Amino acid sequence: MLPTPTDQSLARSRSIGVGQALIAYLFWGFGTGVYFKLLDHVNAFELLAWRVLAGLPVMLILLALPPGYGRIRDAFRGRGATLLLSSSTILITINWFTFIFAVVSGRLVEASLGYYINPLVSVLLGRLFLGERLTPLQKKAIGIAGIGVIVFIWSTLSSLPDKGVGTSSSLIDLPWIAVTLPISFGLYGLCRKKMRADAISGLTIEMLMLLPFMLVLQFFLVQQGNASFLEIDRKTDLLLLVGGVVTVLPLVAFAAAARRLRLTTIGILQYIAPTCQFVLAITFFGESVSPLKVVAFGFIWIAVGLYCFDAIRVLRTSQQPETRAD
Repeated sequence: MLPTPTDQSLARSRSIGVGQALIAYLFWGFGTGVYFKLLDHVNAFELLAWRVLAGLPVMLILLALPPGYGRIRDAFRGRGATLLLSSSTILITINWFTFIFAVVSGRLVEASLGYYINPLVSVLLGRLFLGERLTPLQKKAIGIAGIGVIVFIWSTLSSLPDKGVGTSSSLIDLPWIAVTLPISFGLYGLCRKKMRADAISGLTIEMLMLLPFMLVLQFFLVQQGNASFLEIDRKTDLLLLVGGVVTVLPLVAFAAAARRLRLTTIGILQYIAPTCQFVLAITFFGESVSPLKVVAFGFIWIAVGLYCFDAIRVLRTSQQPETRAD
């Protein structure tokens, strides 16, 4: 029995979604980390502000393309649309600032840990809210990944006393980044999955909602003498302006992929970004990595291999035509 047109369309849509997800995660893994490291002399709040101030003009240009600005109106149709869009705006803001702080403070390894946990959060949310199911091999893969995450967390916690952290700074040195990143982004992905807004209109609305707050934030930083834009050099100014593309490209790709793929599929693909961040942190940024973190890294990639093997096996089985005896 040959695949039906509907099956072929679904397979094509999923293939496109995987491609979009790869663009997002590879960019987040390498491009975004390098970008914010180049700007580690800039206040983290100003970097957050310029993600919106430089990103919104890019989004408005993209929104002008067919089918046009009518998508904004369509995005607010339906019950709970405004609540979903407001929630996604808050969640992506929390996620942005946490990641920026991790990079500029030399804690990219901890950020990579957070994004290792993120797929597990996505799987849990998919199970609880979308009724998604896993195959037995995929369940084993998630279990192995969970072991890797536990090892990584244990390694991070056990290293805290070695830093000589005092009472006043102990809280900031705890692995809160590794908790905040996966929860905020996992919930953001769930909101994206449930809302009517497409990738471009949704992100444009989020930035429009944030615009007044980011303008006030930038003005406050200027007044306090903590702003870097037009104050340091042209390279810094240019990098801040480029932040619009750095912000928009992976988020549009991710939002588009989230609408085409199961949340569990998005979850396992998310391991690409933290792996890139992990490699970047230890090879170019000089962050230290304990043997336990290396062990955790091994567990994670065994899980990724199992999950991907099972996904490919299921896809090939579904595409094979049935044979019948005459």
